[in-house]
Amino acid sequence: MASVHLLYLACDTRDVAVQALYAAYSALAYKGPLDLAVHICTDQPQIFQPLADQLQIHELTAEKGRILRGPGNYPYRLKIAALAEMASEVSDQRILFADSDTFFFAGFSSLFQRIDGRNAVLHRKEYSVPQNPTRQLQRFRERMGKFRFRGNAIDLSGDMWNSGAIGLHPSQFHLLTTILAFIDAISPQYKKQLVEQYAVSYYLQKNATLHPCDDFLFHYWSQKREYQQVIEARLERWRSMPPEAALEELRQNRIVLPPFAPRHGLLRRLSDRVFGSDEVLAGKSSD
Repeated sequence: MASVHLLYLACDTRDVAVQALYAAYSALAYKGPLDLAVHICTDQPQIFQPLADQLQIHELTAEKGRILRGPGNYPYRLKIAALAEMASEVSDQRILFADSDTFFFAGFSSLFQRIDGRNAVLHRKEYSVPQNPTRQLQRFRERMGKFRFRGNAIDLSGDMWNSGAIGLHPSQFHLLTTILAFIDAISPQYKKQLVEQYAVSYYLQKNATLHPCDDFLFHYWSQKREYQQVIEARLERWRSMPPEAALEELRQNRIVLPPFAPRHGLLRRLSDRVFGSDEVLAGKSSD
């Protein structure tokens, strides 16, 4: 059995599955000496046929997807539930979950050295929840201030980390049960993605020292459409290439696009209306 595990969730739309396929290519390209098992939890296993002999595919049926969304039918619960299920299967080994809209750009064997009984990994720290001045976070604090979890008010004193990557040691797997319980308490009434993101951020920072992994992993949540176009072209070309040749091309030619330019007003609304179906598992939500 592999000594470390990497998990991707790829469901609901073809675009998400295609992103996860590219992410898996990047993991194989940069895993180096790691004894790594790459797992894909998906309702579209056919998308991963080019790497079928190098991946462990876990088929996600419609019924199982409904169960993993929980009592709030909350899409962002899926990844935590899938991670918890994986943790129950490999109970003595480290796991890294990564969103489908990520890719590795450097050898990451040392990333797992950041994960032990006292240390965990998230993608990167973003801001202080109580101090963030945006209207989005003002509304988040207002809504969360009305809820209770296990009889107590919600503690909003923590930092918000990007949960596009979650790296855990077996001694931390039990925290997933608390995170899921928190989500299940809040999500039936409040379905913003920030609920999942804060639950992960809060319970990990309260129980471990957190480390970023953005020096190995790029998360393009804000530019999904732009990166998708380049990824689609690469994957189409790689269909006629041996896998090792594709992995070498990936290592030699990282995708780098111009930085994200925020969309505002009518342009944002029109763009989100056209492409909104891809935003469900994007890792961010509008305010």
